Amino acid sequence: MYFLNRITTVVLFFFLTINTVIYAQTPPVPQLNTIQTAEPLGKGGSMTSFGLFQYSKKSLEPEEMQDVFIGGFERQHLTSLEIETFFIPVRFTYGLSDQVDLILGTTLSVGNVHKVVHDFYDTDDPEINPDRVYDQPLNEGIIGLKYNLKPEKNDGLPSLSIGGDIFSGYTADDRLNSEDEFLDPDPVDGYPFVGVNTYFVGTQRIGAFIKIHGGAGVLLSSKSLRTTDTFNFSYFGGGELSIANNMWFAADYSRELLYAGVSVSNVMGLAFRYEVSSTLAFQVGINNLPGFQFNLTLGGQRSKEMEGTQLLF
Repeated sequence: MYFLNRITTVVLFFFLTINTVIYAQTPPVPQLNTIQTAEPLGKGGSMTSFGLFQYSKKSLEPEEMQDVFIGGFERQHLTSLEIETFFIPVRFTYGLSDQVDLILGTTLSVGNVHKVVHDFYDTDDPEINPDRVYDQPLNEGIIGLKYNLKPEKNDGLPSLSIGGDIFSGYTADDRLNSEDEFLDPDPVDGYPFVGVNTYFVGTQRIGAFIKIHGGAGVLLSSKSLRTTDTFNFSYFGGGELSIANNMWFAADYSRELLYAGVSVSNVMGLAFRYEVSSTLAFQVGINNLPGFQFNLTLGGQRSKEMEGTQLLF
């Protein structure tokens, strides 16, 4: 009986020690591969992320002609949109306080985004190139806030946060209105837009080895106001699994994301995170667009205050 008690004590001490080490070496991570988590960075913390995502949408072409404005003239033409580009989202998150994170960012694009006006001269002559091709700019600036409503207190309940982003720039005219027409009749100067994304997210820790995240939000933009899907409801979820004292494996899913006003659906990602110290971590992830994401996180004061917290389960 004494021997059994000693073994039980050793096992409990072993797991308690592992849990303490892992928990102490886990800086708060405000973003997985593509989704937000409820965890704030802590005051003075920061996260820098950089991604490169491929996106293509060829031959979006209404069946009927529509009015096209070029050089002050209006004529009926068949038009189409071609996208074969790479999104480059860059984000910087800073912990204003233990509960509030500030998010700044931009999304650029590299590649071909064209609006094509077919048979511009109405020649019907195959020997003459009848099409006019106009490059479309694709970029945006972003500013957002995330507020932690309930921090993690090791009470068995999830951490909860709300957040919102405002974004504006030039987007591709990749949606049609209810009349099956492009929203922008002028293909020359691109399509300016402004939008808002609001979301609610929760993070639940299960012991010291697993964390799960989930949430939902509403996307609204000046472009969606002119289509039949004015409010775009989106949901997302993911999880993290500790595979060593300082290494984590993460996976996430987003029903819909907006990059420079372009809607991307059903994005799944996998990521590997290595924690250099209790406040410093870097993460490399891939997704099915295809593309990759790199995050560098420097935790703030809150992560330091949580060091030494012991979790048995």
